[in-house]
Amino acid sequence: MNRVIKIIPNSLTLFRIIMAFVFMYFIIMHFQYSNMEIQGIIIVFLAICFSDLLDGKIARKMEVTSEIGAKLDVVADLLYIVTSYITLIVFKIMPIWFLLFVFFKFFEFIITSKLIRGLNNSDNFFIFDPIGRVVSAIFFIIPGMFCVSIFVDAYIIKRFVNYFLYVVMVFGFFSSYLRIKNVYMLIKKRI
Repeated sequence: MNRVIKIIPNSLTLFRIIMAFVFMYFIIMHFQYSNMEIQGIIIVFLAICFSDLLDGKIARKMEVTSEIGAKLDVVADLLYIVTSYITLIVFKIMPIWFLLFVFFKFFEFIITSKLIRGLNNSDNFFIFDPIGRVVSAIFFIIPGMFCVSIFVDAYIIKRFVNYFLYVVMVFGFFSSYLRIKNVYMLIKKRI
């Protein structure tokens, strides 16, 4: 029984990886062939979001966190974000520059986490900051926002979602600034 409990968080993460491809398929079916209703897209989107919320909470509550689980979670998140963003970009629903910004944030997060972990002798594989957490959560919900804005077909909502990307980018760069400043201060302290 204990062994089964240990695999629940990673099973949820693997479920999210599968659902990322289902979400991409549903978007393609709607925009390419116009035979997918909003309900299916929303259900898959919510399943992805809830699995992301639950896997980490369950792992911490059951005390079965692991480096492999943390890495798998980040891979699942990135896979969902990249596949959904690319699909929305192909259908000219989302601008490509925002995906490039997401890649920048991802690589900055990996590099600064590694540096902070090394400089602080931390056991945590990834080092999170509050603003970065909010920005990454928004990265996660943006595909759902775009899908809903297309189905609602209201110009004002579409504009809001597009302007919202710029706001997210500003906060993302601010998070990067704080993380890089943190690395700089840690290095300076060691000298």
